[in-house]
Amino acid sequence: MNRPTPKMHFVFVHGWGFNPAIWRDVIGNIGNAEVALIDLGFIAGGPKAAATWPSDAIAVGHSLGLLWLLHQAGEEGTPPFRGLISIQGFDRFCPYIPPSRVAGMRRGLRRDAGQTLEAFWRGCGTESFASPEALNVDRLDEGLGWLMDWDENKARAALACPTLALAARDDEVVPQAMSEAIWRSDTIHWSETGGHVLPLKHPEWCANHVLDFAHALQP
Repeated sequence: MNRPTPKMHFVFVHGWGFNPAIWRDVIGNIGNAEVALIDLGFIAGGPKAAATWPSDAIAVGHSLGLLWLLHQAGEEGTPPFRGLISIQGFDRFCPYIPPSRVAGMRRGLRRDAGQTLEAFWRGCGTESFASPEALNVDRLDEGLGWLMDWDENKARAALACPTLALAARDDEVVPQAMSEAIWRSDTIHWSETGGHVLPLKHPEWCANHVLDFAHALQP
């Protein structure tokens, strides 16, 4: 007699300049798993978000969302999730990317937030994600501060859970060399395309890797 497959739980965290809507098509491809969405507050109007998630959830972070998850884990080695999936994520943004570039984005954000986000989305390889009215400029500025200041290298190294890294070779925000420096190059699953928005460009590919990882963790 076959045992029933345990219910899978996921928590998804978006990156800077986006909201939980970036996950819509990924979630649409993972079946009946229970999903918690975390909203970092950068852009209004996204799907309903959760404040917490079950400790047996597998955490999936895109870009800054992965850094945020590591920040929650701290350096204790016992994270509030049982597996971690990075989609174009990192344990620190600077010094891989010069702090001056982030500082320039902060100046641009204060000068013209709408134009700054439009340029960012183009650099990610996608169309406009939201209208200027939906932008929370103060929170976006705070998020850029996280990119400049947070260093979760020790937290990543101390993780006592399985990890998976997905990346795109044509990502101009998190270049290939940066991903390889953070995640062992032989463990990264690469997409040849996708820019910095794999969840938008290749949601089924992302979902398949998420599910394969989750199934491998099933007892």
